[in-house]
Parts: sequence; C-alpha cells; structure tokens
Amino acid sequence: MNFSIRQVQVFVAVMDGASFTSAARSLHMTQSAVSKQVAELERQLGFRLFERTTRSVVATEAAREFHGFALELMATVKTATRSVIELTQMERGSVSLAASPLMIYGLLAEAVAGFAREHPGIAFELHELTTDETVDAVRTGAVDIGLCALDSEVKGVDARIVHRDCMQVVVPQGHVLTRKASLDWTEVAELEHVSLRHLYSVRRTLDALIRSHGGGLPSRIEAGTLTAVLGLVRAGAGVAVLPGYAAKVAEQWGMHGIPIRDIDAHSHRISLLRRQGAQLSIAARTFATVLTRHLTGEAGGEEAGAD
Repeated sequence: MNFSIRQVQVFVAVMDGASFTSAARSLHMTQSAVSKQVAELERQLGFRLFERTTRSVVATEAAREFHGFALELMATVKTATRSVIELTQMERGSVSLAASPLMIYGLLAEAVAGFAREHPGIAFELHELTTDETVDAVRTGAVDIGLCALDSEVKGVDARIVHRDCMQVVVPQGHVLTRKASLDWTEVAELEHVSLRHLYSVRRTLDALIRSHGGGLPSRIEAGTLTAVLGLVRAGAGVAVLPGYAAKVAEQWGMHGIPIRDIDAHSHRISLLRRQGAQLSIAARTFATVLTRHLTGEAGGEEAGAD
C-alpha cells in the first residue's frame, strides 16, 4: 500500500462535495484528473470507494469508514505543515547556550534581549558555567552553542573567535590610581591582587600575560567567580586584572577600569562554540549569526541559514 497525500486530499474533497465535479472545482483540477486519483487510491487500498452512475456518486461503506481516518490524516498533515512553517519563520523554537555568569551579563544579555523581543515565540535556556563546563556542554550536545575563551583547540568542538577583549586593571572607587589614564605592567605587578581560580579562561589569559612578562602578581585572596572577585575589589581587598566586558560591569557597580599599556591589546579572545558536525536548529543558527554580528560589530540583518 503506497497511496499519496494528494490522493487522500482528492478523496476527502469528493466525499465532502458528494461529486467528482465539485471536488474538481474546489481543487482546481479537471474532473478526469480527480477520477484518476480516486481510481489509483482504490487500487492501492484494494477496495472500491464510490459507486458511480451517470447521475450521482455514492460512497461505499468502506469509503465512509476510511473517511474518518482520512480526515485525521489531513489534519495531521496540516498541523505538521504549519509547525514547519512556524519554525522556518521563527514563530517558535528554542535556543540553549552556555557561558560564564559575567559573560552572560556583559556580552550576551543585550543580544538575547533584542532577539527575544524580535522573536517572542523563541525560548532561551541559559546555562551559567565555567569554561571547561561550557566546552563539555557543547561537545555533548547539552547546549546548542557556547561562549568562552579557549587557549587551545578542543576535539569535537568548532570554535570561531567572535570577540577580542582588552585586559584592564579594575580598582575600587576612590583608589589613588583612578586618576591615571593607563598603567604599564610594572605598575600592575606592584599592586595587591584578588585572583580568580583556574575554572575560567580569564585566569588562563592572565597567566599567559604573567608568563610573557616574567614574575607573578601579588595575591593573597583567590575566588571562584568573577562576581566574587568584583565584590572583593569593591570592598577594597585588592585590584583585579579582568577583560573589558568585566571592567564595564565593574564600572556599573561603582569601580573603575584602567587600560594596561604594554600588553597585547586584544589578549582575551572569545570564541563561539558549536558541536562539530552538528546541525543547529533554525532558531539556534539564526541567533548564532545575530550574536556573532553583535560581538564583532558587523552590520547586516538576520539570516536563518547562516552558520
């Protein structure tokens, strides 16, 4: 048995109109084409659907029984078609992504909010994770995309650099250094620091800077999140070398970010991650394009097909 949706559609039209002529008119087909479709459906089913006379068409008992199932089938096809249209037109869908808490606050929030306003049918699921947890979530398919800084290639993950950030020294309000427009590394190395544990890529970027300049940064306090680090800096426990997006958050919280002169101007490189070989949903793929343009400063509208 191998009948088509079109044949079922023609059958339903004949049943509803009680004639081949009416069905042909409603479907914009010739009467002979309608008859041919019905005959083929009868052949596939193995029983007659209509008793034809020169003056009328009478549905058989088998046709009346089949009619209910045919209506259910056509309703399912209509629902499925509408569902696909909703997805392709971004009327519904979901996006799951992972990043550090402060990265979500400083880099992702604006893009997520704008996309959600533009596409109210799209749901977001945000996962606040460490760098390694973000990589694992992307690699295992637990999330669609991730955002973090990588210091090396990761097996099973495609990564594209979408943001290059400058490391700055964050100091508390009223600190003597707030009057300075910038600092050199030797000045930074003389300060007491609040450091971040190795759970996040920010610490790895900082360690690379320390290695390139020789020596370490004085630190008696180590915290597990950037939020905690900022809280300690704000309380006067020390200063912290952090990426620009974190420095902007710090300024919103009453602290001050100072550029460092003699280091790589864009030493903290943030990548958009996706699972290698995975096909993203339309919603996730479109958001990834929008986020990339937001972070790189590129112009252009949304493209559902962009990777």
